[in-house]
Amino acid sequence: MASFAPERVLLALLGSAERPELQALGALSQADWDRIAQIAETHRLGPQLHSLHRGNDLIPDRLRSIWAAAYRQAALTALAQQVDLKACCTLLEGAGFAPIALKGSFLAHHAWHDPALRPMRDIDLLVAQDHVLDAFALLRASGYTLPVGSKLDLADHARFEQHMPALQMPQGSWLELHMRISELDGRLEYATPQGDEAAVIARAVMIDGLRYPAPEDMLGHVITHAVYGHRFDCGPLLLGDVRYLVARHPLDWDLFWQNAAAAGWAKGAALVFALVREYHGTAAVPAHAAEPAVDTAQLDLARDLIVQDWETKMFSRFAAAFVTGGFGYVWRRITGRVERDGEAAVTIDRAGDGGRLRWAWQRGTSLLRDLADPRIRAQTRQLARYRRWLEG
Repeated sequence: MASFAPERVLLALLGSAERPELQALGALSQADWDRIAQIAETHRLGPQLHSLHRGNDLIPDRLRSIWAAAYRQAALTALAQQVDLKACCTLLEGAGFAPIALKGSFLAHHAWHDPALRPMRDIDLLVAQDHVLDAFALLRASGYTLPVGSKLDLADHARFEQHMPALQMPQGSWLELHMRISELDGRLEYATPQGDEAAVIARAVMIDGLRYPAPEDMLGHVITHAVYGHRFDCGPLLLGDVRYLVARHPLDWDLFWQNAAAAGWAKGAALVFALVREYHGTAAVPAHAAEPAVDTAQLDLARDLIVQDWETKMFSRFAAAFVTGGFGYVWRRITGRVERDGEAAVTIDRAGDGGRLRWAWQRGTSLLRDLADPRIRAQTRQLARYRRWLEG
């Protein structure tokens, strides 16, 4: 019997297609199961694994118990977050801000068949950029707290970032108030496709009294968020997000691929769809003439990145940026300089980090030390390959 890495076995466990990795369940070691448990916890996969495998005797009892508990907690959290989402939208609507709920708020309740299977870390709302500071101020005045301050002035935050600093809602949920659906080009170390927030707002749909992006825009947002903003570290929930969204909502595929081509993320969409078909079958996402081809090497890299090690990812990203981008990007990080075309540059406040020189020294010595770890070196190579593909 062939042996498989536990990461690949986990992806097969989450899928609906027949996979050869599943034949190896009985041969997994304790260390393999420990690794699967670690990734499942990191990426909030316990509820989904409970739903799919609660009766699977090949999985250790202790893991099934952990996943059952995760499902119960996720069900309670999903109910609380939905109450908080409605309360927040009612507050913002009353002041004329017309918020649009992004990502998990839509996916958990209007794509997945059970909200508990799609846990959310926070609630994401989009408002028009011209109004985001006023909306943020309203929330602060209404009891939403800012536990972790911003290293940028709030006005600069609105100019340069994707969302305002995270707020904790009065009932306990976390909220990110977005003014953009993607990172500004130049904020990451590689070119980033830009979203058309005005078009997303104009095409928004109402479901159960809340605004959401139209299905085509939601799918595009999910893909660009995962592929470009997060280098797949948002994890395997992405595969279910796409599968269930496509299955539950009719999409205008011509419009979807037109948007993808115009904004430059068509190959990212094709890569995500190839992954979804790999684990949920070829019928999970319909083929389209405009869909670019995906090579086997890139698909294999995506399989690794979607279960990448969170403990080492920030070090590996920094190292990969140095390898592929040279000292220029690293110098901008050290100086904390933030800039974009047509805007006056600002500098991130490093006082809380002990100043720029201290931050640079700590990051540099940490990088040299961490590159001695073979896991970080491997992850750095993967991320460097991934950046070259994104820019190719």
